[in-house]
Amino acid sequence: MRKRFMAAALAAVMTASALAGCGSDSASTTAAPAAGESETEAAQSAGEEATKAEDTEAEDTGEKETLVVGLQGNTNITDFKDNYLTKLLEEELNCNLEIYEFAATGSDLETQVSLMASGGSDDVPDVILYKGFTPETVLNYGTNGFFIPINEYYERTDTNYAQIPEEDKEVIEKAMTLADGNMYSIPNYSESPWNDTPNRLFINTTWLDKLGLEIPTTTDELYEVLKAFVNNDPNGNGMKDEIGLYGYTEGGYGEDIVDTIMNAFVFYNGGEQNGGLALDETGETVIAPFTTEGWREGLRYFKKLYDEGLMSSSVFTDDTTQFRATLNSETNVVGMVSAGSKSNWTDVDNNPNFLELTMIEPMTGPEGLCYSPYAEYSPEFNFFVTSSCENVDLALELGDWFMTIEHSRIGRYGEKGVDWTDDPEVCAEYTNAYVEAGYAEEVTGVWLTNIWSEPNNKFWQNINTYYSPLEGEMSMANGVTVFDENSKSSMLEAYNLEYNYDKHPEHILPLLHYTAEESAQCAQSMADIKSLVEQAKAEFITGTRDIESGWDAYLNELEQCGLSDWMAIAQTAFERAQQ
Repeated sequence: MRKRFMAAALAAVMTASALAGCGSDSASTTAAPAAGESETEAAQSAGEEATKAEDTEAEDTGEKETLVVGLQGNTNITDFKDNYLTKLLEEELNCNLEIYEFAATGSDLETQVSLMASGGSDDVPDVILYKGFTPETVLNYGTNGFFIPINEYYERTDTNYAQIPEEDKEVIEKAMTLADGNMYSIPNYSESPWNDTPNRLFINTTWLDKLGLEIPTTTDELYEVLKAFVNNDPNGNGMKDEIGLYGYTEGGYGEDIVDTIMNAFVFYNGGEQNGGLALDETGETVIAPFTTEGWREGLRYFKKLYDEGLMSSSVFTDDTTQFRATLNSETNVVGMVSAGSKSNWTDVDNNPNFLELTMIEPMTGPEGLCYSPYAEYSPEFNFFVTSSCENVDLALELGDWFMTIEHSRIGRYGEKGVDWTDDPEVCAEYTNAYVEAGYAEEVTGVWLTNIWSEPNNKFWQNINTYYSPLEGEMSMANGVTVFDENSKSSMLEAYNLEYNYDKHPEHILPLLHYTAEESAQCAQSMADIKSLVEQAKAEFITGTRDIESGWDAYLNELEQCGLSDWMAIAQTAFERAQQ
């Protein structure tokens, strides 16, 4: 669009210059007017012929449009220019791609982009691909003219995006629309039950069998099981070294055991999205779960476990290294744990400690609640067109190229037919947990190599735009490590989908988009409140704060941090998004 405007303006300038320079010696540069044709019309006609000639010459010389693409650096990619994906895009889009490589770390990249946006650098790429910008940052760059709005892209009918199901487009456009009503990004859309519900409970069924116990389903039953674990030496080493309930509150991927079990008392998404705010039963009012009586009752439950030694104080102090060391100790000491990744156990399917564990459903609380921490899936901002871009159409064509399942798989797995395949005959030879459990009809793709694990020049490390709906994710099979139905971890993805994916209230608070003013008003409150909630959670459970006499003081501290003002702003942002 902008390129066509620039071309038209340039042609007008060239025509005017030609006319201004006309004289007896320059008659040959402008054809004589035909009968009934004015001199101006003749000049315009000549300009059009000259443009045609230039276009023909450009075609003959093989000149192509060049698009400068800003990408985050990655040590695993040996060459972004001499790269299979880059060359494929150049061929299919009939253009040249010049790669602008940003810093490899997100903070350094964001500093570089901030410098560009403030006018501190003339070297600005046409497009920027990066998944780390917050909605508030995108809005800031958009309203200040650094990122251009691409609302019209979402309205077009001739794009790959236009062909995806309406329900997916609704989710995408809701997530991409910022507080000013504009959309500045083509997204990364990749639904994943495994990642959306990482707080997975594992219990030691070897210990249960030894003690003659059943898998607990309620918090009361869990209490009795944990007492047996801690007091009856189920690991058989003659020492009282068993940890009943384990995890660590600083964990970022399902390891916070308190948040996991707290969902038997009140729904809490874990605090990462919207600072932990939620919706009430009507789906109309924003609430703070950490101020409710359900939260308080959950704290009472954990204090009972803590006081009786059924959960370790290390829950509040351990880090990733200590967590994994405990899980992989020579003698298994863990009775129940919340964990998101199988990689927490070394050589998981041959790990003697993991082989004793079984994934189970979330606990049901005294009021019948049975939830798992969950945040409504929100596509990530990914692809931005900057104000330096002259050929916006080409830029959008690049971002839109990936908005098919096939092209997204190229962006994620590499060269089709080499690194992955969707050949029906090959796919028929493979299966996965979702197919075996009946959640997917068949395998539709198989990745054959692991280009993520070693340096290569096959792709951009999946930092491109992406469209992979739930069906696509569940129908992809691993051809590198072939599915083994007898391995301990083989069916975990399917069990997680069954046990956790739908364990949340009917109404989920979507990712809120604040205006710049709103963000400025509540940013400090959000940070302070998150810190206070985590600190108070540990203090209530360990007894540093008294749950009964100290509860009102805790609520007052939240108010002093600006809780009511933040919730009012959140309510405004939520209602704006529903319009």
